[in-house]
Parts: sequence; structure tokens; C-alpha cells
Amino acid sequence: MPLFRFVFHEDVVLEDVKGIELPDYEHALAEAKQAAQETIVDGVLEGLDPTSWVVRVYNEPGELIGTIFFADLLTADPQARHGD
Repeated sequence: MPLFRFVFHEDVVLEDVKGIELPDYEHALAEAKQAAQETIVDGVLEGLDPTSWVVRVYNEPGELIGTIFFADLLTADPQARHGD
């Protein structure tokens, strides 16, 4: 399986998670989104504002394949609010 790297940008703190084996880039982006959601919870519990944080996903050669913006994950789905 290919290796992917997640780089978390949280204010000035930078966390680099290397060598995650996943089947493909769709799985890598889904895993990054899940990790971001968990990081949001941890940040809020610590009294931090995660709205400016991002996680960038790189493939094995080091090419950026996607960026997850935490603010996007905090935006409620309008249909969910209306029960549609």
C-alpha cells in the first residue's frame, strides 16, 4: 500500500505524521478528515479555537494531494438543521 503523510497546522504548532499506509488517496483524505475531527474535539476541550487549523495530505513522493480546512468541518450542513 502507498504511504501518505499528514501535516497538521494548528496555530504555530506543526505536527507531522509520517508513513501512514492506506489503499489510495481517497482513503488518505477520509482518514485525514477523521483525524481533523478528532483534533477539533481535543482543541475545543483545551479551550482553543481550531477554525484556522488545517491538515495537509501528501503522497509518498511528497506531492500535496489535499487540504482539510478545520473551519469547513465546523460548518453545519443546512439540510441537517432543517431535517431535510
